[in-house]
Amino acid sequence: MKKQSVLRGSVWLIGSALAAKILGAVFRIPLTAMLGGSGMGYFSCAYGLFLPVFALSVTGINTAVSAVTARSLAQHDTAAAARTKKLSLRMFGIGGAVAAAGLFLLAGPLCGGLLHNPQAAPAVRMLAPAVWFCCMNAVLRGEYEGHQNMTPTAVSQVAEGIGRAVFGLLLCGAVMRFPDRFPFLPAGEDPTVIAAAAAILGVTLSTATGTLTLLLFHAPQNHDPLPPVFQPQSDRQLRLSVLRVLLPVAAASLVTNLTTLIDLSAGLRLLAAGESANAQADANFRFGAYSGLAVTVFNLVPAVTNMLGKGVFPAFAASYAQHRTDETAHHAQTVMLRTAFLAIPAGCGITVLAEPILTFLFAGKPHEIAAAAPPLSILGSAVIFAAMSFPVFSMLQASGHAGDTVTVMLTGAAVKLGCNLLLIPRLSLNGLALSTLLCYMAILLLAYRRFRRKTGTALHLLRPLTGIAFSAVLCSVTARAVYDGMRGSVAQRPALLIGIAAGGMVYLIWSGLLRTLPPRDAAAECT
Repeated sequence: MKKQSVLRGSVWLIGSALAAKILGAVFRIPLTAMLGGSGMGYFSCAYGLFLPVFALSVTGINTAVSAVTARSLAQHDTAAAARTKKLSLRMFGIGGAVAAAGLFLLAGPLCGGLLHNPQAAPAVRMLAPAVWFCCMNAVLRGEYEGHQNMTPTAVSQVAEGIGRAVFGLLLCGAVMRFPDRFPFLPAGEDPTVIAAAAAILGVTLSTATGTLTLLLFHAPQNHDPLPPVFQPQSDRQLRLSVLRVLLPVAAASLVTNLTTLIDLSAGLRLLAAGESANAQADANFRFGAYSGLAVTVFNLVPAVTNMLGKGVFPAFAASYAQHRTDETAHHAQTVMLRTAFLAIPAGCGITVLAEPILTFLFAGKPHEIAAAAPPLSILGSAVIFAAMSFPVFSMLQASGHAGDTVTVMLTGAAVKLGCNLLLIPRLSLNGLALSTLLCYMAILLLAYRRFRRKTGTALHLLRPLTGIAFSAVLCSVTARAVYDGMRGSVAQRPALLIGIAAGGMVYLIWSGLLRTLPPRDAAAECT
């Protein structure tokens, strides 16, 4: 019965994560169409600062509160479980409030000095309250998860995604449509500065929506007739227990977001380097086009394939713990090939159809498309390495080697920073995209090497990956040829859809001929 409860909780979490990714795309694509390159530059600066805070709260605080609560309940110390929530709300409530106030007050120096984009300051100020709400959400979710109730977390994540799309798009649209009704907007000021801040305010309101959703659930009941197994803990011991779990997890979550921060700080500064008086505005526009258009498309594929990594975690962990070597290798090989089966053709397709895809999604933004299409062609290759690195990370964590993922990500961040410094001055946005490609190549190769050395699991991937890659190349060439051939007689969007469908058929046919189709029972075996 307990196993079914855990499985049901996992399904809830994976489903809500997938829904959140879809809602994220629903938010970002029309938002980019509204704000354009300049507005997305301001928005991306603030949202890029939000992502590490969000990851820290979701993975760090959430995990710490959940772990300490679950341990207290396992020891039949229900009083400690209840006190963990109260102490955490107080501790992280105060810490979150201080951090929010600091972010609000330091928005100007932070945007002007670190990000080299002072006009992003209003958006960063609108973001500040979200820090506090994220801390509160993490504590409340951790309490429910410690009681093995994943439903509140899943529902609140979906509520946040819906709130982000609704509030963000409505507020941004109101500012863009009626700029004259905002008297605080200085004469001659770009309205996208305030529109981006309005969109970020929508993000903040979505975190408040998540808090409200969590409060609507009944608080877990802490009744246990059995006495505590161990000596009850003091408040100080409980705080230290939470911090002991929090600090290493928080470090890992911050490391995984280093590449975003590197692009924000070093990338914007390098793009703005120049003698032109409009260098800063031009850099913001190009960075906004890159982050709003190219990166949005880039993130779509890993958002889907990452679910495979989440699915393999319990099965791989169980077989590895029980030393079932063949079964462990089978799970690893299956998830890697399933990920490759989706990621490689998607990456090849993005590479050859970058401009048509952007035109399909962001019609009416020709200047932004012209800036974002060349780097997106490079990011198409990066999609493959980014998508395939996630299941390797999941298996490293499942085998008890989570620390190796931090080391690998730090190395990848170093590659990213070095390549940014070397390539952006020479290649501009293409250098930014190429540094991302080299970063994820390094991450995948290092992670796979660590995985083989630490687990002793050898995977035989060369032959099937070669077949998948060959089929994917034929797929992408077919898709582009059909698209180009139909452009004279059919509108752009139908031509692209028909081209993709033709490429997909070619891919499936050649995958069948080369026997690279994943086994039908792979999904069942990996979950």
